[in-house]
Amino acid sequence: MSRLASSLQPGSLFKLVIFGFILAIVPLFATALFAFFAVDDLAEMSKKTVNELVLETQKSRMLIEKLAVMERKARHYLVLDDASFQLDFEKGHAELRVLLDELAALTERPRLDKTLDELADQEQEIYLKVMDPLIDKAEKEKAAEAFGPVSEKAYELWRRYSGLVNDEVINLEKRSQDVQQGILLQSSVLLPISIVLISLFIYLIVRPVRQIESAIKGLGSGDYDRPIQVSGVKDLAKLGERLDWLRIRLRSLEEEKQRFLRNVSHELKTPLATICEGAELLADQLVGELNTEQKDIADILINSSHKLDKLIEQFVNYNQITDPSSDAAQELVDMRDVVQSVIEDYQIRLRSKGISVNELLWPVEVVGKPDQLRTIVDNLLSNAVKYSPAGGEIRVTLRQVGKHMQMEVEDEGPGIDPEERFQVFQPFYKVRASQEAGVPGTGLGLAIVCECVVAHHGHVEAMEPRPNRQGARIKVLIPLGSGAL
Repeated sequence: MSRLASSLQPGSLFKLVIFGFILAIVPLFATALFAFFAVDDLAEMSKKTVNELVLETQKSRMLIEKLAVMERKARHYLVLDDASFQLDFEKGHAELRVLLDELAALTERPRLDKTLDELADQEQEIYLKVMDPLIDKAEKEKAAEAFGPVSEKAYELWRRYSGLVNDEVINLEKRSQDVQQGILLQSSVLLPISIVLISLFIYLIVRPVRQIESAIKGLGSGDYDRPIQVSGVKDLAKLGERLDWLRIRLRSLEEEKQRFLRNVSHELKTPLATICEGAELLADQLVGELNTEQKDIADILINSSHKLDKLIEQFVNYNQITDPSSDAAQELVDMRDVVQSVIEDYQIRLRSKGISVNELLWPVEVVGKPDQLRTIVDNLLSNAVKYSPAGGEIRVTLRQVGKHMQMEVEDEGPGIDPEERFQVFQPFYKVRASQEAGVPGTGLGLAIVCECVVAHHGHVEAMEPRPNRQGARIKVLIPLGSGAL
């Protein structure tokens, strides 16, 4: 099919659509044309048949009337022996012969033709006897009495012509059925051909479009290593070449960005470590005794240095996660063990704020990158602890829903406004509630969660709190087999 498709492809998408449309409608047009001519022939035949039957019936009725007139004129002639009646009789005979010839020309049925011939012969015999001067009057009157049986034969002939109407109606019905069957047969052959042609050209158009769609999805997910090839008409193939150029360009930019970030983070960490070490030396008073204000300044320097160091570390981690060239190994991960392990690591912070954790954990195994899966749980729990009030409760739910792992983390903090639920996963975004409450943070925690979930082909969202509860509620959905081992 691919070879046939290639041979049928014009140079552009517009030409392909026009060519496909023309080829697809040809069978339909042929079917419609056949149906038109078949119905037209049937209508013409019906019209011709009806006209012939009407003429035959009319002329056979006129034949009866003519015979009756001739019989009357023959009797008048024989009784009165008047030359004018003789002329009328001869004239009637001539008109009757013309009428019989017309009926013979219309009739194409052997039985009726034979009857017409017999009737014509009998009428001719009567006429000759009546007009023969050698035959006496009594013999002529006896011959004129033969008009009765001839009229009976003409009446029988009229009845036969009238009966032909029913026969022709049956023939027309049969012909109509034949036409219907012919149209149905041709449609049953040509319509599948049309469907095949339509399917072929849909394939020719859809295949490169799907290749382009797949290429765009790959670029959107950061897959810059797979070459983009679009097979099809020249327009779409050219578009595929431009997309491949874009892929190469994006890969180059991504490599430059990662290289720049590594260099910047390295350059920042070195002087920052020096500042932090110097501030700690000052705070330890190794270079001399400090007064209270100087010691406070040294503590501020140390705290700020540690915050900045943590920010740089988170920033580097975020970029490592979003780096498409990172190729961490995937394996089967027991998510219940991961969640329990992270909760155990937070026990000191939980006890210091009197926060309890309600664990609803079912066994779930996911194919993925262990470090990133742990980062998802770690960052969600870290946010929940950070925003939960003292003595609050954190609810962690883990279960399997269909072919996905579903995890929810809920807290009793200030929550997330509905208009901010789509923005909290953007880098460096901090919700208004945290800014008003003065909760420290870099705004990268949920952004890192989002990138890790997307890397596993999953979905994360901020949801409405449950009834009679408040606080943030984050739900994560990840396919059980998110990647290939």
